[in-house]
This record gives sequence, C-alpha cells and structure tokens, in this order.
Amino acid sequence: MRERALLSGAGVTLDGNQHTRLTVFAAIMPDPGEEDFRMKEPVGFPIGFVSLRTGLSVHVLRAWERRYRAVTPKRSAGGRRLYTQSDIDRLVLLKRVIQKGQSISHIAGLGQAELHRMAVADSGAPASAGTRPQPVSGIPARGCTEMVDACLEAVVRLNGGALRRILQQAAIGFSRQAMLETVVRPLAEAVGRGWSEGSMRIVHGHLVATVIHEQLVAMLNHSNGDTTGQPCVLITTPTGQHCYLGALAAAVTVQDHGWAPVFLGANLPVEEIAAARSILDPQLLALSITCRVDDTFMHDQLDQLSTLLNGHCPLVIGGRASNYYRRSIETAGAEVCLTAAELVTFLE
Repeated sequence: MRERALLSGAGVTLDGNQHTRLTVFAAIMPDPGEEDFRMKEPVGFPIGFVSLRTGLSVHVLRAWERRYRAVTPKRSAGGRRLYTQSDIDRLVLLKRVIQKGQSISHIAGLGQAELHRMAVADSGAPASAGTRPQPVSGIPARGCTEMVDACLEAVVRLNGGALRRILQQAAIGFSRQAMLETVVRPLAEAVGRGWSEGSMRIVHGHLVATVIHEQLVAMLNHSNGDTTGQPCVLITTPTGQHCYLGALAAAVTVQDHGWAPVFLGANLPVEEIAAARSILDPQLLALSITCRVDDTFMHDQLDQLSTLLNGHCPLVIGGRASNYYRRSIETAGAEVCLTAAELVTFLE
C-alpha cells in the first residue's frame, strides 16, 4: 500500500558562499528513526530536540516558559532557546506530575525535590527523560498499542466512524508529534504490512488513507492563524507521486516548529513547482517521493527541478522511494538526512 509511507524528516544547509544546496532526507513515518543525534551547539539543546525528548510540543514548551516560568532556557547569540539537561529533567518531572492530575499553574514554581516526590508517588520509579515522544495526558504507554489495535479492528470492519473516534481520542491524549509517532505511524505501517501479506485489501488501505488525511488536515487547520513573519515552506509531490500523506505529515511537523506550510497537493509537474517557488518565494521546498515509478523519468524530473530552482531555494526530498534515487540526488550535490531529530535541528 503506497499510502503507508509518511514523511517525517527534512534538512537544509548552506555552503560557504551562502548559496543553497539541495538537502534530501529519507526518513518516513513507518520506519523507526533514531531519536538521538550529535548536537552542533554543545552549549545547550534546541527547542525541537527538547520537544522530541520530552514529548511536549514546541507550543507547550513556549507557553510554559512565557506564562509560568516553568523553565528559563538560555538564548544563543541569534536568539534561539538553548535548554540544559537540567531543564529537560525538570520538564519531564512537570509532565509526569501533570499526568497525575495536577495543573501546570499550580506546580510550575515548585522545586525539583518536591516535583520528584510527586512524580514518583505511588509509582516507585524514578523520573527520567525518554528518547521517544510520550503521551501528555494520563494515557499509559501500553494504551498506545491498545489504541492502534482498536484502529486496526475498525479498519478490518471498514468502520470509518469508529476509526475517526479513536484518532480523535488520540489527538486529545497526545501531543501532535507524539500522535504521529505512536499512533498514526504504527497504524499506517500495520495496514501496509497487512496489504503486503494479503491479510488486508486495497479498500482497507483507502479507508485508512482517507481518515488519516482528514486528521492531518484538521491538525493543520486547527493551527492556522497569522503567519506573518514565519518562514514559508512549500510542500508537494512531483509527477507520478499520488501518495501525499507523507507531505501532509511533513506540513504538520514544520508547522509545529514555527514554519508556515503551503501544501499544494500531489502529482505536480516540476514546471509548476518551480512556478510556485517563484510566486511564493519560500525559504524551503519539500517534496515527498513514496513510490518508485519510471526511474529514468524520475531522474530527469530531479535534474530538471534542480536546474529550474538554480539554487534559489533549498530542496528537501523524503519518502521511501527516495533511496532508489540516491545516486541522482548525490550527483546533484544533495545530502541525506535520516532522522526526525535532524528535521527539527534544521528547522530550528
């Protein structure tokens, strides 16, 4: 099932002359990626990395700092937030205490010792920062598997209503990125595996794709507002690529990190992509290539798009099929970005 591939990482770099290079990432939603990466700035951790470590969205982290002074990260010379390991530990403690029914307004001013006491009460386990996104409500980790299983049962029965209700519950119980990581991705992966093994039909894949599409669009629309001053990223898929869920997932990710995504749908000719780039003048262009089509045609598209962009805009390409075109990508002077953590690093 082609729809099971969901994009989840991107990267962009500049060369010494400040001309943009093409940057390609191969991370896709169904393939678990490494969460850890080498920090380029040893003085602190960027907010995107902290979001991945704690399972708290960037919006929550900023709100806790601004409204409650829960933590006070340092700032780089360029104004970027830089968190210490102590900040991360404190955020994890705050989240665990909130999961026990407390509100952030009541506990933000408490010391570490008191937070630790409240976090481990009745659990007997020390608090620690995990490397994977965690629920931000009272849903236990085992509930993620149960939620995915319930989704699969609804899919088998072609019960779209039940599937939508379960995903809505996940949207309430998890941060946006945690939902993509712990519910949507495993669901898409399981349905794709079932289709490959013959236990599910094409119609099951279409139902899942339709419902996930609705959920991702709702996530984007929910956050739509004034994007003045936000860097713009243009997101689409090239000709022959009809699967666009990965592109939508990428749009949610970049939006969560302060970018303004412009999604132009799927199957767009490179000339139209270049025209949109000229009109919108985005800071980043992201493409999703999830299906292997005619190799010669795809190689020609990549080469033509590189020529049309002429270094005016960074390009990121993701999706499972991007690995098939690695040679063409490297010939174009591109780099490979493998993890979601790298996406956050580049976006920050």
